[in-house]
Amino acid sequence: MIAKRILVVDDEPSIAELCAKMLKPSGFEVQGVTDGAEAIALYKSRDFDLALVDLHMPGVSGLQVLATIKEYDPSAAVVIFTAYGTKESAVTALRLGACEFLEKPLSTKTLVATVRRILEREGGPSVQGNLHSLSLPSIIQINCTERNQAHLRLRRRGQEGSIFFADGNIVHAASGSQVGEETVYELLTWEYGDFELEMGVPPPEQTITTNWSGLLLEGMRRIDERTAKWKGLDELEKQEEINEMAKLDSLLKEMASEIPGFIAAGISGMDGLAIASYSVVPEFDIEMASAQFALVMKLVQKTVGQMGDVVEDNLVTANHAYMLVYLLGDGSYWLGMAVDKDTASLGNVRLMARNYATDLWQSIPRREK
Repeated sequence: MIAKRILVVDDEPSIAELCAKMLKPSGFEVQGVTDGAEAIALYKSRDFDLALVDLHMPGVSGLQVLATIKEYDPSAAVVIFTAYGTKESAVTALRLGACEFLEKPLSTKTLVATVRRILEREGGPSVQGNLHSLSLPSIIQINCTERNQAHLRLRRRGQEGSIFFADGNIVHAASGSQVGEETVYELLTWEYGDFELEMGVPPPEQTITTNWSGLLLEGMRRIDERTAKWKGLDELEKQEEINEMAKLDSLLKEMASEIPGFIAAGISGMDGLAIASYSVVPEFDIEMASAQFALVMKLVQKTVGQMGDVVEDNLVTANHAYMLVYLLGDGSYWLGMAVDKDTASLGNVRLMARNYATDLWQSIPRREK
């Protein structure tokens, strides 16, 4: 059997090498390049079965590589991967013909499974991804304006939904026993989940006659109304939340006073958003650090989870600082701290993290929507 050929395009040589190490044991032939122009020339000179292309590259970007490859070979399978993608770039990639979007960091299991699934795919062309990188309204707009006949499958937390496109509109939607317009309105509330878009699939029936733009406008109106109801908290609830946030700030300042060499600390969720922070160094951007560490913590949790264990903390040692990330409560939030390496005691930092963990966790505002 002839090995399937994979082209990996990433301006970081380590990423291309890592992908090769992940894929070669499964029988794939892998060639990596770090330049978009070189990748295009190589693709045209050799027969590749799949291209893995990084979105953000200097010079010739990943989108330019995608567009050129698809123009040269319309049947080409191209996967876009990135650590810092935007919904706008995902929309453009979909329009240009990307068959999937992968978020860095890549795991061997995910990468190998994705490559195998794409190469073994039967039937019409399809696109897979997640609603975090490409929203449902964007998917609807693309398929309706381009008059695609397609079947969109959505999955989230054990729930599934389907939307069928034909003749420039949504003609059928179903989720469980529910069908029609109400299904579309419910699916529009899904901010997270996986999707698969299979092209050329005819709808089994027609349950929707409203124009697609009207469906989106009504769906957005309902979401705004639901959001407004949640925001319409009475003054007591609002004050309670303000008090909780003030307590978090106070706890961080108190903890800082007990740590020699303290630089900054923050409470963040696994989405990378900081909800409280305190710094004695104005130029230290705790919010940026939180967003960057969230990506690292997700990878650490997955890696440790494979050993059947759970993460307590993660330590980064720099030339002049320690950066400690300590998980709080059920692990959905974490405490991040940066301290001066020369004047701080790592043992003291870990002790303070443990001492304050319970109070910080209990002070995080939580509210059911």
